[in-house]
Amino acid sequence: MSSKGNEQRAATYRRKQPPGNGTEQRSLAEQQRAIEKAFGANSPRGRLVASLLTAVVAYEDEERAARERETAERAALARDVAATHDADRAADELTLAEVGRIRRAYKLAEAATPRVIIKAHEQQGMNAAEIARELDVAPTYTARIIREHKAATEGEA
Repeated sequence: MSSKGNEQRAATYRRKQPPGNGTEQRSLAEQQRAIEKAFGANSPRGRLVASLLTAVVAYEDEERAARERETAERAALARDVAATHDADRAADELTLAEVGRIRRAYKLAEAATPRVIIKAHEQQGMNAAEIARELDVAPTYTARIIREHKAATEGEA
């Protein structure tokens, strides 16, 4: 059987995969049957290719599960560290990459905060004190942001 025939069957197999974000997981046995059907389990070459693809699928599933577990564990750790507000613990338990991501997220959130305050006030009807409680900032800060926004929009009109 030619390499081109295998490539065509692989392309056909890939097209038959379910669409979506990976939540429609098929069992390994179902995936193996689909691979065997696509590559013809009746020939030695077909069985070899199907076995290899099945092994790759199993490996990818295991790696994805391990990444998901690790991500959940790291997120839980970051939440725990943030809840304690303990800088020494954070320094001991967070990696440099995690601290970098947190700092970038903080800077983004800091820049977006005035717009988020205005949005909460105008679209959700929250007052300055409610917004301040939610953001853990002083009510005078949120009141000033709202007041300045009103002044700026009235000046435009």
